[in-house]
Amino acid sequence: MTEKRYGFMSEKQSSGSRWKRNIGMIVIILFGVAMIMVAPKLKSPPKQIAVKEHPVKVNSITVPRLDVVPGATGFGRVSPGRTWESVAEVSGQIVWIADELRDGKVVAAGTELLRIEDANYRLVLAQKEAQLQSSEVKKKTTNDTLIISKKNLKLLQSDYKRQKRLAAKGTVSKAVMESSERQLLTGQTQVQELQNSLALLSAELQSLIAQRDAAKLDLQRTVKRAPFDVRITKVNIGIAQYANKGQLMFTGDGLEVAEIEAQFSVGSLRPLISGMVAEGGSNIRVGATMLTAVVRLKSASHIIEWPARVDRVAGSIDPQTQTLGVIVAVDRPYALASPGRRPPLLRDTFVEIELSSEPVQQIVVPWSAVHEGVVYVIDDDSRLEMRKVKIKFSQQGYSVIARGLKAGERIVTSDLISATKGMLVISREDKKSMQRMVLEATGKESEK
Repeated sequence: MTEKRYGFMSEKQSSGSRWKRNIGMIVIILFGVAMIMVAPKLKSPPKQIAVKEHPVKVNSITVPRLDVVPGATGFGRVSPGRTWESVAEVSGQIVWIADELRDGKVVAAGTELLRIEDANYRLVLAQKEAQLQSSEVKKKTTNDTLIISKKNLKLLQSDYKRQKRLAAKGTVSKAVMESSERQLLTGQTQVQELQNSLALLSAELQSLIAQRDAAKLDLQRTVKRAPFDVRITKVNIGIAQYANKGQLMFTGDGLEVAEIEAQFSVGSLRPLISGMVAEGGSNIRVGATMLTAVVRLKSASHIIEWPARVDRVAGSIDPQTQTLGVIVAVDRPYALASPGRRPPLLRDTFVEIELSSEPVQQIVVPWSAVHEGVVYVIDDDSRLEMRKVKIKFSQQGYSVIARGLKAGERIVTSDLISATKGMLVISREDKKSMQRMVLEATGKESEK
């Protein structure tokens, strides 16, 4: 009995102990879950470390509005506006040559330069004049004879009428009447022959006059005079040599005008004339003649300029280079020549041609400040803005903005390796870029 009681108590105690252990485990688990949930709220947040923004140093300019003078530059060789090729118009031996007829000599208009033997031409002229005088005498004699014959014809006509009236009355015989009629016909024939002879003599006289004038002209052609002011360039004949008709004896260049043809792309000319005429191939030719031109000769120590005018434009575009020839003219290219200081514009001199138009106000930026149609603008907070712009045209060193940018805004002129929107910058005035741009766009030094 006692063993049974103790055995029962032992089982009861073991069951209570297990239950207590289970309760303890549950409490521990619940406490752990609660700690896991509460721990983040009790944990203090991490300290924020402030990152300092470093501004980028850049060069900048304030966008100006300038009186832009678009220009285009080409090159060409000088040629005279007029040339003279002296060809022998008659044949003969050269009997005299002027001292001025030498390569490089400048000769005034009307100067006698060369003579061809004229003895034969004088004889021909004398012969034609003698024939002409003889023909004039024949014509006068024939005309006088015609006057007499006409008077005689009137008498014969009167006699014939009288004989005809008498024959009607029967007072004269038929033989007398026929004789009077025969004399009348003879008189008429004589007058007609004299009139024909006079007409032939008049035609012969005109022919002889033409032959005499031709002989005079040939005689004049034995002397060569300068038709205008020229510079002798080449002499192909000397004294005592025989000149054949049609032979080139010497050549010369006119001094009044020098011409230079330079090639320009159509695209380079378009900005110059955009304000003058509407766009188009034919209008480009018209507008080009309104441009200002300067001819420039550069040497190691000097730059010499001549004012010029656009005379004309080539009739077609070069199919290989797609360029248009512009011919400029320099009036009186020898007028300002000074030995050792200022040479004249001689044939084949290689020169530079600069074309320009009237100034037009435009918004201008340095060409290097445009990055594939984007300009870096600095806002009021010194931060970078990527601004898309439309380029009207670009020339050496500068670009003209059609839209997207206003005068007075600041833009970056220096190269940025990694430009980003909103980048903080410290700008410094880029005076050199501004001065260079103003000079290239306007042709004048910056006032600042």
